[in-house]
Amino acid sequence: MKIDVSIGSITEFQGDVIVVNLFEGVKQPGGGTGAVDQALGGMISDELENGQVFKGSVGDTFLFPTYGKLPARYVLLLGLGKPEEMKNRQLRRASAAAIRACKKLKAKRVGMLLNGAGIGQVNAEIAARLLAEGALMGAYEFTLRKSQKEGPDEEPLGPIESVTIVEHDAGKQTAIESGIRVGTVIANATNMARDLVNDTANYVTPTFMAETAQKISGSVSCKVLDQPEMEKLGMRTFLSVARGSVEPPKLIHLSYKPSGTPKRKVALVGKGITFDSGGLSLKPSTGMDWMKIDMTGAAVVVAVMKAISELNGLDIQVDAFAPCCENMPSGHANRPGDVIVSMKGKTIEINNTDAEGRLILADALTYAQQETDPDEIIDLATLTGACVVALGKEASGIMGIDDGLIDGIRSAGEAAGERYWPLPLYDEYKDFLKCDVADMTNSGNKGQAGSSAGGMFLKEFIDEGRKWVHLDIAGPAYTDKDVPEVPKGGTGVGVRTLLYYLYGWNDIQ
Repeated sequence: MKIDVSIGSITEFQGDVIVVNLFEGVKQPGGGTGAVDQALGGMISDELENGQVFKGSVGDTFLFPTYGKLPARYVLLLGLGKPEEMKNRQLRRASAAAIRACKKLKAKRVGMLLNGAGIGQVNAEIAARLLAEGALMGAYEFTLRKSQKEGPDEEPLGPIESVTIVEHDAGKQTAIESGIRVGTVIANATNMARDLVNDTANYVTPTFMAETAQKISGSVSCKVLDQPEMEKLGMRTFLSVARGSVEPPKLIHLSYKPSGTPKRKVALVGKGITFDSGGLSLKPSTGMDWMKIDMTGAAVVVAVMKAISELNGLDIQVDAFAPCCENMPSGHANRPGDVIVSMKGKTIEINNTDAEGRLILADALTYAQQETDPDEIIDLATLTGACVVALGKEASGIMGIDDGLIDGIRSAGEAAGERYWPLPLYDEYKDFLKCDVADMTNSGNKGQAGSSAGGMFLKEFIDEGRKWVHLDIAGPAYTDKDVPEVPKGGTGVGVRTLLYYLYGWNDIQ
């Protein structure tokens, strides 16, 4: 779907649908919406005065046929909510709701007014960025593995070909074009992560993940470590998880370096279990089909680097690491009670083979620090079911050892429309890792503070004095219900947060 800008009047747009907007409580439309109302003979005003359907809340829509009074066939009235409550999340969601409504009409060409520009901190560039994000995220569907159906009753809705922001002020065109460009890259990266998560494990193997990363070009370089190289480096915890599967493991390293001296270096580490059966500690069969989502962290960091390769402009060095393998039961798989030695030299007793994500992350975190000496480390993982119990699907858990980094990620998340709630890493939680036969166990919390126990395990592999944050995205990584900007399935959670954090887009939260 192409998004562009046209200077002129919305009443002259040649297309299928024009989208106009109103804030909640407004009874007399003005601006472009008022011009459309006048062309329709007051149809919008009549609905506002006498109707009972359109309330103007965020994402609320009402459809008017134009009956030939305008070049477009339909006018879609879009609610923006209360102006004093307007934030990034509301504008993004409103645009997504509008696009989903247009898809139901099988529209091909859509014209839109710029939502919310000029209110509070929202300038034309920010408004255009959020419109592009919402529109592309709202239009998302995963259809890659569906065969083409035939017959009028099975005809797919089909994609919207173009969305044109119609603006009367030519002086805003450059700002709007800049916003569209950035918003498009952000949304496409989110949708790339969604594609990887929604696709099936027989296609999205560790090798497929590596091949996807190697296709990223431009200012981002890619290196992939295969099993022999990992063996030489002593990545025994990572390889112990991988050996239960016939699929060869891969460690992906993507790197962006600015042209000058970087102001700081950031390492991103994403868990990439492309299918998690639980190993010999086998998961229940119910819901196991969705264990393909256990590589969300890896999908996110790869998609973030794809976006960076297109945006450029960063004055910091960013390195992304994605350890990818399957966790399967076999004669070669880890056994409960086995002791393995990590790349860092710590010994680990495996008392639960389904706590495998922290094992692959342990070696990946060690490698990331040795390879790039980063100032900051941010890891993302669908790590614990305990985090879903604690926070549901509305927020990810965040924990770490630097309050400034935690606050920065949370602030970026609010601007990006993704929530993170702090969980503790009390020293007492280290008792959960105590073990009689090794330095630590991989899962010994006995049902208490499971998310923090997982974070405490990872903390053992962070060098002293290093800034580090762990994001447990197990809950929001997947949704089983549709909301305007997040259709059912993989959400791509974390992509927007990391991009907003790295580029400093904490404008209106």
